[in-house]
Amino acid sequence: MGSDGGNSGEFYTPRPLVKAIVDVVNPQTGQTVYDPAAGTCGFLIDAYEHMYSKELSTTQLKFLNEETFFGKEKTPLSYVMGVMNMILHGITSPNINKANTLVKDIRSLEEKDRYDIILANPPFGGKEKATIQTNFPIKSNATELLFLQHIYKSLKLGGRCGVVVPEGVLFQTNNAFKNVKKELLENYNVHTIVSLPAGVFLPYSGVKTNVIFFDREGSTTDIFYYEITPPYKLTKNKPIQFEHFAEFLEIWQSRKLTENSWIVNVADIKDYDISAKNPNKIETIEHKSPTQLVNEIKQNTAEIDKLINEIESIL
Repeated sequence: MGSDGGNSGEFYTPRPLVKAIVDVVNPQTGQTVYDPAAGTCGFLIDAYEHMYSKELSTTQLKFLNEETFFGKEKTPLSYVMGVMNMILHGITSPNINKANTLVKDIRSLEEKDRYDIILANPPFGGKEKATIQTNFPIKSNATELLFLQHIYKSLKLGGRCGVVVPEGVLFQTNNAFKNVKKELLENYNVHTIVSLPAGVFLPYSGVKTNVIFFDREGSTTDIFYYEITPPYKLTKNKPIQFEHFAEFLEIWQSRKLTENSWIVNVADIKDYDISAKNPNKIETIEHKSPTQLVNEIKQNTAEIDKLINEIESIL
C-alpha cells in the first residue's frame, strides 16, 4: 500500500521508488491525481511537489490545492496520518476518504468518476470475500487483482498510471489473472514494466515486485522492460536509492536497449504471461577447482557409505 505499515499486505513504499514512478507518469498542473490505496499519502505528496511551482497563478494554485488530489484509505490510523501529512506539506484541502476502495462496483463508474493520473502501490497477498468480488467483472479473491481492475477502470481517456504489483500478477495464467491482463493489454497501452530487485520492501515484505506503467490511449503493441540492478543486495539497512533508477529514467522514453533493458512485442506474449525475464542476463557459472571437486566427491561418498551401513544394520 502506498505508505502504510506492515499489516494485510500493506507497507511503506520507499521514497526513491515513489519519486521514480511520479517522474515517469509526470502529472501536470490541471490534471487530477488519484491513489486508491493512499496510506499516508506518499504518492500524492510527491506528485504535489512535482507539480508545484512558484510561477503558478492564483487560480492554478487553488485548483492544485483543492481539486487535484484524491485518495481512499480504509485503515483509520493511516487515513488520519495521510490527511495530516498532506496538510503539513501544503495541501490545504486534501480529498482523502476513509473508505474501502473495493466496495465500489466498478461497472457503475462513468467518465466523470475517473482521473487523469493514478499512482498506487495497492495491498497484495490478501484474500477478499465473495461479497467484495461481486463488484468486479472478473472475480478473484486476490486483493491485488481486484485493485488492478479498479485502477484501470478509474483511468480517464488519455490518462496515465504507474502501479506496483507483485511478480505473480505478471506470470500467473489462471483464468482470473489471464482475463485481467487480457483486458489490460487490449484496452490500455502497457508501454513499460520495471522489474524491481528483491528486498525493496524490507522489512515489511520480501516479495519480488514490478511497476506497470500504462495509459488509456489504445491497446498495447509492445512493452519496454527494464531491470533495476543495485550494486548490492538490498536489506533493511541497505535500502534502494534513487540513483538506482538513474539509467532507467534516462532511457525509458527513448527505449534504448542496454544490458538491463529489452522490448517484447505483444504478439510474442503467450498466455498473457508478461513476466519480466531479462534475456540479456548471463548466468554466472561457478567453476570449482579440482581439489574442491575431489573433496565434494569424498564427502558425498562418505555420506552414501554411512546410509548403506545404516540400512544394512536394519536388515
